[in-house]
Amino acid sequence: MPPAKIAPRAGFVRLITLLSLPVLAPAAAPAAEPVALWLFDEPAGLYPSTPLDSSAGLDAPLVLGLGGTVVEGRFGQALATEPYPPIEIPDHGNDTAYLWRLPVPPGRTREPLAWPNAQFTALMTSGERHLRKEVTFASPTRTDLNLGDFDWTVEFWYRAARTPAAAGVVFEIGTGPRGENALVTRLLVEADRFVLENQPAGVRLAVPSAAPALGDPDSWHHYAFVYGADDRRLEHYVDGRRQPAAAPAALRRLPAGDEDYLSLGRDGDWQRPLPGRLDELRFSRGRVYAGDFPPPGSFAPPRPRVPLVRGLPLLFGADAPRAGVVALGSRKHLLIDDALFERSRDITFAAHPPLRIERVMDGTQGQFRKHLTVVEDDEGLIRIFNGGPDDRLIVHVSRDGLRFEEPDTGLHYGGRRNVVIDAPAALGRPIIDPNGPPEHRWKYISGVEGRGVYLFTSPDGWKWTRQPMAALNFRSGSQSGLYYDEQRGLYVGLHRTGFPLSQGGGTRREFVRAETDDIFRTWPVRWMTQAQVREIAKTRSLRSPQPWWLDNGPLTPGDFGIELPTVFAPDDRIDPPGSGVYVPKATKYPWAPDAYVAFPAMYFDYEEPAQPATRRVLYEEKSRGLGSGQVETQLAVSRDGLAWRRFPAPVYVGVGRYQGRDLHQIYMGEGLVRRGDEIWQYFYGQEEYHSPARRNPAGNGIYRTVQRLDGFVSAEAPYERLGEIVTRPLTFAGNRLVLNIDTRGLGYAQVGFTDEAGRPVPGYGVEDGVFINGNFVAHEVEWLGRGTDVSALAGRTVRLVIRMRNTSLYALQFVVR
Repeated sequence: MPPAKIAPRAGFVRLITLLSLPVLAPAAAPAAEPVALWLFDEPAGLYPSTPLDSSAGLDAPLVLGLGGTVVEGRFGQALATEPYPPIEIPDHGNDTAYLWRLPVPPGRTREPLAWPNAQFTALMTSGERHLRKEVTFASPTRTDLNLGDFDWTVEFWYRAARTPAAAGVVFEIGTGPRGENALVTRLLVEADRFVLENQPAGVRLAVPSAAPALGDPDSWHHYAFVYGADDRRLEHYVDGRRQPAAAPAALRRLPAGDEDYLSLGRDGDWQRPLPGRLDELRFSRGRVYAGDFPPPGSFAPPRPRVPLVRGLPLLFGADAPRAGVVALGSRKHLLIDDALFERSRDITFAAHPPLRIERVMDGTQGQFRKHLTVVEDDEGLIRIFNGGPDDRLIVHVSRDGLRFEEPDTGLHYGGRRNVVIDAPAALGRPIIDPNGPPEHRWKYISGVEGRGVYLFTSPDGWKWTRQPMAALNFRSGSQSGLYYDEQRGLYVGLHRTGFPLSQGGGTRREFVRAETDDIFRTWPVRWMTQAQVREIAKTRSLRSPQPWWLDNGPLTPGDFGIELPTVFAPDDRIDPPGSGVYVPKATKYPWAPDAYVAFPAMYFDYEEPAQPATRRVLYEEKSRGLGSGQVETQLAVSRDGLAWRRFPAPVYVGVGRYQGRDLHQIYMGEGLVRRGDEIWQYFYGQEEYHSPARRNPAGNGIYRTVQRLDGFVSAEAPYERLGEIVTRPLTFAGNRLVLNIDTRGLGYAQVGFTDEAGRPVPGYGVEDGVFINGNFVAHEVEWLGRGTDVSALAGRTVRLVIRMRNTSLYALQFVVR
């Protein structure tokens, strides 16, 4: 259960509590603390409209504009005013994209921000409210970014451009509206000095600096500005050495503004670009340096780097050989496909819906997200996580899997007392990571607002900390999946893309796969140029605008596009037009290697364009009381997590009547719980249709499904005749062969061994096999006169021969008993 008390966060601006200001020199003032630190360590090639995160102090993201790029830096990456490579901005797209110029509003002199004039380098702003703004910016004039009559320090690394240029802006803080007045505090760099302009105090202060460093295009140099309010002195250091004193200046804060802004690399009109690269810009409250000091190293917080737990190598991945001897050892082998078969006769594969379903939770009215994750912790406590008020992550707990309660986590929000993450981050999947380390044992990947996908970690699943840098620099439009694949040594994330175009001209919902072997760093992505996207669009139907990152406007990052490989998508060969993968719910199967399972929520969209009116009327006539479509849960399986086979029928959990309720949306939760020979899963069921014409929150609920262990898919033999399986040559370890098998009342199976040449092994041939008749999760195979001991064959190359009738074979395993 949770600790007795978890203090809630409060205040105007959220704080990143993981990091603290490093002590850099004995002369550092003890009261100094970070206000914001921009490392600019986002990946090179980053798209405009994407946030640049603050890694200490305020949660104060900036957004990259068309007038900036992320490039190689002093430590990792840096910010440059080199413009993003030229693109052609389309003249059509969603209204929220703002692809066209906007007229100057009455009483203003500047056009509102839109893509054609988004030539800023990096920006945070409280204005530009006409735009889609899903990144919460700090208010620069209401924080200590607003430099004035207090002790402060600003420092950064800078490398000059090779081409000399006029004065450029390091930063400009404005009361706003942007460009409409002179209420700014601005730091400029010139050939041999800096200039600090502070309009409230009428100050334009020349700050002598080291001209050779300022003009050096081959080396990075550290610059620090330390202001003392008592003596009104601004001390300036280059590479830790104090420079000649500037004149005294009494600085004042800017008046607070409802359209305030902070612009890096350019002024508020996107002019006067900084003639060089900027790295590790830090604002601090207090005097960080009181005398000469050695230039600091990187301010980036240390990232954990732990060895990855590795499992058995994959036997049946896409690159695995289909010939040769299979080193089966003592692995449990699930019969989800014919990967182990050399040949077969009259054998098919069938999906199996749950054995039973029961409702376990009501009272899910109000803000209650339908995307669930279930985790069983080390003490056997079952926790169901999902989104609550304003997308705060909440949890319900149970010991028996049937009766759930709200634990008091000490973190309360919106009337809920079971909050575990006080941030708009409800669309992810918590996992217990076998790699640890202990203080980060629990991992959670989720979209935060619309600003990107972030990693949260926790020692216990109750108290979580967000890592400051985005794991993936895309807006997340649905639940992000996460699991660790110990056989491939990779973390796997699954994310929705809405870029593909459906057959009817609507949104084709698909999911892409991201992978990394270091979850604490930004995940690898293949960033694409406009030309590359347009080339792909010649053979693949894609929506507009292209590139896709334009779609949300210049202050909200683009959704996932086609930068990552597609892993789940509608199949035009079998799925009706207008189908979509709403969310795949995929995971590594925990109780056998070489097996992966997924429970995709498949959506049938009544709104699909270019479909007959007889279909669209289901949505368009609101008097019918329906909505935009229904959602069912299907089953998919894989040998490597890359190539999947989906079973549309029988549907795993279909729409229909459950305990007196007609459910029209079924969303299986992430995660599996094993209790004995059963696997428990939980789904969110709704009587409402998707985008319902009529709301009925009382019809929502959480249901438990009970599945047979290993029972999702089986090899099937028909009722009316024998089926046969002959395996590939294999070696095994153990002294018993155990089957998960159901022959029903009138079915049976026999099992035998052949040698490398295909001859029956004396005493262990299929004709010697004692009939198997019944329903068993772990049945020991027996041979007449030999019993169940197969240790004499261990390590030899053999084949298995399985003959069966009216039988479902789920799994086989050689074990020691």
